[in-house]
Amino acid sequence: MFKSSRFVMAAVIAGAVSAGFTPAHAGSNITLCGGSPGGLWSLLGAGIDAAVREVDPDSNVTYQTSSGGFANIVQLGQGKCDIAIVHVGEVVIAARGEEPFKKETGGVSAIALLYNWAPMQWVTDKKFAEANGIKSISDLANFDGAYNLVVNRRGILPSILAEKSLIASGLSFESIEENGGSVQFQGSKTASEIMQDGKADTWVNATFVGSGSIKSIASHRDLTLLSVSDEVVSQMQHEYGSTAVTIPAGAYEWLDHDVVTFGAQAALIAADDADPELVGLVAKAIYEHAGEVQKVHKSMGAFNPELGASITQFAYHPSATAAIEAAGN
Repeated sequence: MFKSSRFVMAAVIAGAVSAGFTPAHAGSNITLCGGSPGGLWSLLGAGIDAAVREVDPDSNVTYQTSSGGFANIVQLGQGKCDIAIVHVGEVVIAARGEEPFKKETGGVSAIALLYNWAPMQWVTDKKFAEANGIKSISDLANFDGAYNLVVNRRGILPSILAEKSLIASGLSFESIEENGGSVQFQGSKTASEIMQDGKADTWVNATFVGSGSIKSIASHRDLTLLSVSDEVVSQMQHEYGSTAVTIPAGAYEWLDHDVVTFGAQAALIAADDADPELVGLVAKAIYEHAGEVQKVHKSMGAFNPELGASITQFAYHPSATAAIEAAGN
């Protein structure tokens, strides 16, 4: 019965979208839960707002700062925002009830995939890597010396992905410390400074190629990137909604070989029980005015409706499915 109702809803919405309907939510203020102010997610909020205004000039999207995707999943469930940006892996973790969640937490649906090109970059001191024959994170499992690692803040997705991929490679944060090394948990700015000062051997984070933080480290130290085995990449895809990424030689002037790793994907989502017309307005805006999202930052130039419609780890909201079909995707 539920599936039938869901199908009928999608069909009705699809007909309305294809007929060029005027949203019942004309003049609405749509609240978007994002991340920190001034980051890419806030720029994406501005792009989504511009796209919505193209469909309905009287509506707008208001960006609300947040501690990140895990919090956004909770806030959607509490009705504190209408739509939210999250990492796909955060939805996967929430649905399984893994930390930081205490129970299975679902109830969200996709509107669009926003990007899938934020690779986990294992930025490593080149002299350390060469002296110890370390080319991949799997090689670290056989290294018995002191290894100093800096990762993102505890409890957020890049930190979780770093730990899980190390465990899959035969290492753990605990074993690093037991061998006389250290694991530091820091935000991007402080982590970059730690690497610049030579106080860590590797910094790992999910960030775009060409990151200013990485460029700053390279101005102080000779660097290389560690690869991730195909087996671990596959495991991260299957268990954490990651995507396989190859960083090509020449992506940085100091990188002379291709590096295989995995990356985080970011998505725009809504609660399963969100107002279908509001979700339909946002989805129509994104799939018919993708250029507004593309132009918020040079890193978003590859966004297109086909990418937006490519999430496989969880279902699209029926209103988003209708907008995708109406846009011909």
